[in-house]
Amino acid sequence: MSADGVTLEASNIHKAFGNNHVLKGASLSVARGEVVTLIGASGSGKSTFLRCLNLLEMPQQGELAIGTHRFAFGKGLRAPVDAELAQLRENVGMVFQHFNLFPHMSVLGNLTEGPVQVKGMAQAEARALARDLLAKVGLADKADAYPSRLSGGQKQRVAIARSLAMKPDVMLFDEPTSALDPELVGEVLAVIRSLAAEGMTMVLVTHEMAFAADVSTRVGFMNDGVMAEVGSAEEIIRRPRSERLKAFLSRFHEAK
Repeated sequence: MSADGVTLEASNIHKAFGNNHVLKGASLSVARGEVVTLIGASGSGKSTFLRCLNLLEMPQQGELAIGTHRFAFGKGLRAPVDAELAQLRENVGMVFQHFNLFPHMSVLGNLTEGPVQVKGMAQAEARALARDLLAKVGLADKADAYPSRLSGGQKQRVAIARSLAMKPDVMLFDEPTSALDPELVGEVLAVIRSLAAEGMTMVLVTHEMAFAADVSTRVGFMNDGVMAEVGSAEEIIRRPRSERLKAFLSRFHEAK
């Protein structure tokens, strides 16, 4: 972590796919223990920006600092090598929309694979850690089950536990409830809420506005590839000032 308490700093991030310029200079600073939620319309760049934070997508311009890791992107600059990417991802957990569990491994195997293979943790220690984390997410009885036998909500809770097993400094969540049936959303949000209460540094992309308003330290509104507004949940969600933000939030009020 930097001396000023900032855990994550993304500055002027640009990303294009062919002629589609998705990110046009997006920036975000996150302090240790903050929960920052990104909101915005589909196509505004939220998920692409999140994926740039652990370099699943490589920015074409900008700077990224997470903990002790520093990267700069642009013409003539060296791209990060595999070893640097691996070190970054040890410190940055990522939870996806569609779980991405290993189907051929038990739940316990999914949780122990990373600590053993990447961090060199002893198998017994990894299994003990995995069981503690499964208890934390309410799935202590599913250690020997396989992903195909789990509900969507259970799979997502396993995915969260798997990321936590790497003991990351920052957790990224890319619409973690969007693939779930409505009745299963609450169990995943409850786990994220408990992590927030424990002081885990998190950046979330979500369409769950009530949850975002309740759990977030700050909220970032992305619009047309930039971080158009950043502020407290009160400023961004409950009392929006700009017309474009009001127009975006009105869709959620109309859907109720």
